This record gives sequence, C-alpha cells and structure tokens, in this order.
Amino acid sequence: MEGSSDLREDKGPPGIGIGRLAALGVLLVAACGEPETPAPAEEPARLEQPSPAEPLPGAVYRTSLTFVGQARDPSLLQLRFDSRTDSVSIALRYRGWFGGSEWRPILDHSDTLPVPRAAWRVLPTGPVRILAGEGGEVSSVILDLPEGSLRLDSRGAIGSWNSRTGQRESLRLAELLDDSGAESGLLLARQSAHGVDDALAERTGQAFLVSDTAGNAILLMRDSAAPDAPVTAWTWFEDTETEWNDALILTLAATGESPGRWSFELPEAGLLGELRGLPGGPMVGAEDGAGFQTFRVEASLVLDGQSWTMNGIGLLERVR
Repeated sequence: MEGSSDLREDKGPPGIGIGRLAALGVLLVAACGEPETPAPAEEPARLEQPSPAEPLPGAVYRTSLTFVGQARDPSLLQLRFDSRTDSVSIALRYRGWFGGSEWRPILDHSDTLPVPRAAWRVLPTGPVRILAGEGGEVSSVILDLPEGSLRLDSRGAIGSWNSRTGQRESLRLAELLDDSGAESGLLLARQSAHGVDDALAERTGQAFLVSDTAGNAILLMRDSAAPDAPVTAWTWFEDTETEWNDALILTLAATGESPGRWSFELPEAGLLGELRGLPGGPMVGAEDGAGFQTFRVEASLVLDGQSWTMNGIGLLERVR
C-alpha cells in the first residue's frame, strides 16, 4: 500500500528497552492478575428502548474505526458510521478517509432505512458491506470503491473497556487489504450512543495510536484536553499488552499549520515521548454537535536512554 513520503525514517526500536517494557507489563499482570474485561453485552452501545407499542425516541449512534499500519510509512484509515433514529426510520451517514502519501476521502454515503431492532449496528448500504462477529460487532468492513475494493479485517482483541463517558472501546489486531496487497496493523474501535435531545458536556477528546515496523504500538486517549484529565494508555510490545493507569499528557506549543504537539509519560514504565501532528488530514465541522479532526503524527520515544520513532494517527473530537 502507498505510504507517506514526508515522515522521518524509522530508526528501529531499542530491543533492550522494549524488552524491559514488555517484561514490566508481564510482571504487572502477574502481580495484579488479569485485568477484568467487561463482558460484551449483546448490544453494547444501545440506548434503553421502549416496548414496540411506544414511539422510539430519537437517538444518535456512532461507530468509529481507526486503523494504523505497521509499514515504515504506515497506511492510515478513519471510518465513521453515524446513525440517527426517529419513530419510523434511521438516517445513515457513513464517511471514510485514507491516509497514504496524502489524505483522500474514500467514502461519503447517506441512506434512510426503516428502524431495525438493533439500531446501533453498522448496516450494509451502498458501497459498504459488513461482516459481523460475536454480539453483532463489526469484524470486517468491505468498501466497493471506484478504484477497487478496500477491506478492513479485525484479527482479535488486545484489550476492551468502557470509557468514562460511556463509550464501548477496544484495541485490536487488524489487517487492511486492497488490490495491491495487505498491511498488518492495529485497530481502535469505538461505539457510543445518546439521545437526540441529550445535553452533552462541552469537551475536546483526544486519541493517538502509533506503531513501528516491528509491530509495537502505543495507544493514548483522554476525554478532555484538561491537564489533569485521566488518560487511557495501552502498550503492545513484543506481543504483550499492558494497560497503564499512570499516563500523563501535556499540551505543548505547536508551530505553523501543525494541528498540535504533545508530550507524554508512562512513569511506571519509564517511557517518555513527544507527539507531533502533521498538517493535512480531514477536518469535519460540528454541524451534528461533534466536529473532529484526523491527522498523521510522528512520535519520538525514549526508554532507558535509548530513542526511536513511531508513526500513526491523531484524532481530536469536539463536542459542544
């Protein structure tokens, strides 16, 4: 798959440092026991629905899929599936963007269907085909594009959790396939639901998913840009997943047209890093109350005095 040519060359990870980080994760799991993973509900992001005799209240459902490949210049994919229900129908708005040598829109499809029983599900429509896994969650998305087919396959969960704002979220192994071949990577899947008339607290959520050519990856997320906002942090080093509860993110001054710059730290792991957003990428206004921006990021990491780089994707989502 075509990659971006403006990223710095990956110097490769420091094997000793990453081995220490993975070993520390194993020790933490051994000491504390396996982290409890919430059992997936049959309909994980569904609002409470009344009996068929009552009108169905208006609701907004959103599924967001974010893929980062493991090539030197990784392929990036952002898919956003929005559904809005009323008493008789469901309005779909499906959008997608691919980040290779440059960002390009690949999907913008709208449709109106009768309300299904499970309105939270991503439904096949137009150029979008869906393969569902256990509990109705998306296991594969197939897009029939003018330039050929693009397929995103989930290959198994690394970790799953419920966010502090009630979203169902998971980090997964994945593969992106097109007519030129396949690229392995990581997939961040997020589901949310709220009533059409619900008053949502104003906030700016942030998510960063970066990886290297060895398949190691870091996920950092927080529901607010406030300095003291709690951070969800996962590392995937040498096929070992670890969730960190002590992650810190600090917003730094950015220059030029960069969407932002941030430093982060995992104190218990001894890992420091800096994230730099690169210009470009889709920016969607908040006409539906949730504007967002997607962009490529470069990460510089330091562990045990050794440094290396990762590349990936950043997302800023504004709710007002």
